[in-house]
Amino acid sequence: MDGKMMIRDWSPEDRPREKCLLKGARGLSTTECLAILLRNGAQGKTALGLAQELWKLHGEDLYMLEQGRPEKWMRISGLGKAKAATLAAAFELGRRMGTPVEPRINQHKARVRGSYDAFRYLKSALLALDHEEFWVLYLSRACDVKALECIGKGGWTATMADIRVVFQRALELCAPAIIIAHNHPSGQLTPSVEDKALTERIAEAGRFLEIDLLDHLIVGHGDYVSFADKGWLASARTTI
Repeated sequence: MDGKMMIRDWSPEDRPREKCLLKGARGLSTTECLAILLRNGAQGKTALGLAQELWKLHGEDLYMLEQGRPEKWMRISGLGKAKAATLAAAFELGRRMGTPVEPRINQHKARVRGSYDAFRYLKSALLALDHEEFWVLYLSRACDVKALECIGKGGWTATMADIRVVFQRALELCAPAIIIAHNHPSGQLTPSVEDKALTERIAEAGRFLEIDLLDHLIVGHGDYVSFADKGWLASARTTI
């Protein structure tokens, strides 16, 4: 394909919009999806050319692109405020679709059978953040999800997690078990000394209140580590 040709001069099956309608969005490459969001090119570049520059700027890593900011995107010549705002809104809609809100969880009686199930419910809320957040899954005795809530937000290196808030909500929900999670924006999944100390404090408070801490997940860059799976957590019972 001649890179100097305008997209309108391409054959219909090669144009991202037409290809999307003919073959479905799943048949598109990541850069073709981005090109559709950008809508048009600028300064002698096609929309696909802009998308390819954007993709390379973030190491061809979708998680890095999600974590990017409009200010960084607009470093690319021809990618202005309107295009950056469209991308930011598209990524936010994707996160909201993937985050299980409480009514949806309750309707489907979601059950957590292990760390991967917990990660599946938490990942959309945590993966694309540039700061740390602390979330809690509140579970029934059978490990059905009662609620999923963010109870603390912090900066790049610290999360504010109020243990009183964690257990106050558990008592309100009559939840006999919880799973806690927080993200590391760096993608480094090794728990810090503070992470381990916080986990032990929550586990200890839970034992006093007879509310089991079943796991602590650290999430980052599409992956996670589980305290329970690693044997770093002594719990009264397991999620299985």
